[in-house]
Amino acid sequence: MKRKLLALDLDGTIVNDDYVLTEESKRALARAREAGHVVAYVTGRRDVDMYNMRHDIPCADYMVLNNGGKVVRNSDGAVLYNKTIAPEDCRKLIEYALEQDLQLHICDGMTWIVTRMTEGTMDYARSLGIVPGVFRSLEETEWEKGLEGFMATCDWDPISRYIEENLPGASYVHSEPECIDIMAPGIRKWDGIEILSRLLDIPTEDVIAAGNYYNDMDMIRMAGLGVAVANSPQEVKDIADYVTRLDNNHHAAVEIVSLAGVEV
Repeated sequence: MKRKLLALDLDGTIVNDDYVLTEESKRALARAREAGHVVAYVTGRRDVDMYNMRHDIPCADYMVLNNGGKVVRNSDGAVLYNKTIAPEDCRKLIEYALEQDLQLHICDGMTWIVTRMTEGTMDYARSLGIVPGVFRSLEETEWEKGLEGFMATCDWDPISRYIEENLPGASYVHSEPECIDIMAPGIRKWDGIEILSRLLDIPTEDVIAAGNYYNDMDMIRMAGLGVAVANSPQEVKDIADYVTRLDNNHHAAVEIVSLAGVEV
């Protein structure tokens, strides 16, 4: 059996709507690894967003975080690749959000701070098990070294327009309908997967990439086998090589692993 790289989105794909990786899914991932395949979580989440899954990180060999901007080896936490937003662009975005009183999240490693706390942010914090700090000035941030990224939720629309019109050194993608992830330009999930496949000497035709949302479309389109789970929007299903029968709430990971020739 040829060794495969299973590049798996988390939320809405192998994690259920309660942000849980089920025991059935964990067993499927373990069988894939026992068969010699490599498992990577490929997600828009940052390090801090993985806090509620910290006990499940060892179920995979690698993490491709920040929509492809960061690659981490799980066995020792080594950062193999990390593309950040340039300091000047960080400064401009932070100053704009503060001047306009817009909610902006800074996400950099385990640092999570936000310009303004909202009920939605607190709900998300409770789901993660970690609460962000609040900052009200540029001096309370570490923009000078560059940052891995930002997130915008309730004020994503004006912030996305500001990026489009004023910040060529930043880009954004919708990770959920009312949420954008902000990162350095040219970052895609597929780019992070390609970097990992080269490090592992696994040809891209031996990559199985599975996702459920628009920010997964590049990896689904480019992988040797692109998989959309059953709960995906139709546009995502239309570009996939395979659409699962199971959705994220019914252990889609089991069906995805079976596509690598593993009996589950």
